[in-house]
Amino acid sequence: MDMDRILLPASFSHPLSTSSRSTDQGKEKEQEPPPPVSVSWVERWRPYAMLARLDKPIGTWLLGWPSMWSITMAAIPGELPDLRMLALFGCGAVLLRGAGCTVNDLLDRDIDNKVERTKSRPFASGALTPSQGVCFLGSQLLLGLGILLQLNDFSRVLGASSLLLVFSYPLMKRFTFWPQAFLGLTFNWGALLGWAAIKGSLDPAVIIPLYTAGICWTLVYDTIYAHQDKKMTSK
Repeated sequence: MDMDRILLPASFSHPLSTSSRSTDQGKEKEQEPPPPVSVSWVERWRPYAMLARLDKPIGTWLLGWPSMWSITMAAIPGELPDLRMLALFGCGAVLLRGAGCTVNDLLDRDIDNKVERTKSRPFASGALTPSQGVCFLGSQLLLGLGILLQLNDFSRVLGASSLLLVFSYPLMKRFTFWPQAFLGLTFNWGALLGWAAIKGSLDPAVIIPLYTAGICWTLVYDTIYAHQDKKMTSK
């Protein structure tokens, strides 16, 4: 028998070529792009909800209560307060608090990533870009304008003037040891606005004590809140 003519099975006939084919197939598999990961709408909007602090509604309540107090005090004795106004101011508190937090996080994004409590915020963590934050801020202010236009002319002017406080409060932490006092001026502006929305004017005998008491209240709770960052701010 001619040994040179013996034919081997296909699986053993060309071991080198078989090995090279398997290597090429392995490379092709490695070069294939990973399948796209589908992200739900919940995940896409989660950073914006965190930016507006929708997961921490206590701040919205603290902003909304002063306006609720003044609307209730302005009601006709023996009657319920204006439910429509309470609803408008409740929605306004959500939007204005979200806008304030957006401004705060935009200005503090380079500081937040160094503080344990704030390093997971959307800008500090990279979940959102500053340009996305500005667009989100604009949408909140636009919706807030829609609410403001439902009020009387005096209230519109009074409400628009509060934006100066909203935009300047985050900067106070850089210039004063009393940012809580400035927050009190900002968060209790609703005490003035709620009364004006019902009465069309301000009554100093009612508004000054209410506004002052609200500021003192804010000084207490925000000082307690600020204590959690005292180790970081002392460096």
